[in-house]
Amino acid sequence: MDHNELAELKAELRRMQSRVEELESAAPEPVVNRRHMLRGLGAAAVGAAAGGLAFAHPAAATDGGSIIIGDQTQTVQSPTSITATGAGFASAPYQSAFTVTNDASYSNTTSAFSMITAYADGGQTSGQYIGLLAASKTGIGAKLDGPTPLKLTDNTSAGAPDQANGLAGMFRVDNGDLWYCVSASGTHRWRRLTGPGEAGSYHALTPGRVYDSRFVSGRISSGANATLSVANSINTLTGAVAITDFVPALATAVVANVTVVGTASGGYLAVNPGGVTAVTASTINWSAAGQILANGITLTLNASRQVTVVCGGGGAATDYIIDVLGYYL
Repeated sequence: MDHNELAELKAELRRMQSRVEELESAAPEPVVNRRHMLRGLGAAAVGAAAGGLAFAHPAAATDGGSIIIGDQTQTVQSPTSITATGAGFASAPYQSAFTVTNDASYSNTTSAFSMITAYADGGQTSGQYIGLLAASKTGIGAKLDGPTPLKLTDNTSAGAPDQANGLAGMFRVDNGDLWYCVSASGTHRWRRLTGPGEAGSYHALTPGRVYDSRFVSGRISSGANATLSVANSINTLTGAVAITDFVPALATAVVANVTVVGTASGGYLAVNPGGVTAVTASTINWSAAGQILANGITLTLNASRQVTVVCGGGGAATDYIIDVLGYYL
């Protein structure tokens, strides 16, 4: 900015200051208005442009007073807004359009990159421990809207919650696990709601048949294994596909009945996640030829919604049926 432009800016700001003073002398000043704010903005702008020039007037509201943005008694009826242009956002600490904090160093707000940042540092003198409080006496305390309405993180790496500490209603996040505190007393206060190791929520279905060996490969014999999909339900009379994606993609497990029919000798079936042929437990057992037996069980799936059936037992063989009652996702 050259000398002439700077002089013109100073003159314009002085005219604005004079106009504000005229308004103040023309009528009694209300308790809450925008004139204190305008006077402060004018003085601050002149100081910035002139390298330190400022008017000898207060630059803020009187202690104890308030500035109400968008008050209907103001001259301009439309709400006042703060618009982020993106200019200067990369320079700490101004990563947000508007920041409220008791941490004067902005040590934990410089990477917020948000429209509004509220950061509380309990370690400060008279520090606060609640970063943002939203409350309503009779309505909704807070409304969050967007493709991702809420993201919960913990940048302190505090770990899983201490079961002997916490207040009812608290949430905690640890390494992808989401915890909820149900009580302010006792030694088992927290419940893990979900996380990478959880199967997901259970979704009950009207039971449907997803496999019947009698329509496909026939009986399975001892020492053999078969990998099959439980994604589609089939017609119980013909074996034709009845419902595509009866068990939807990304399902992690199903609740099922496994039935053996037309057994030979005594033996067992182990139903594992798709691709797993090692036998560590049996799913259903039979003791003689010609039996029809069923067992209800939860079966873990692989990423392709498959299970692997393994048959064991000396001379054992059987047809088998899998009916699904629900899934986890």
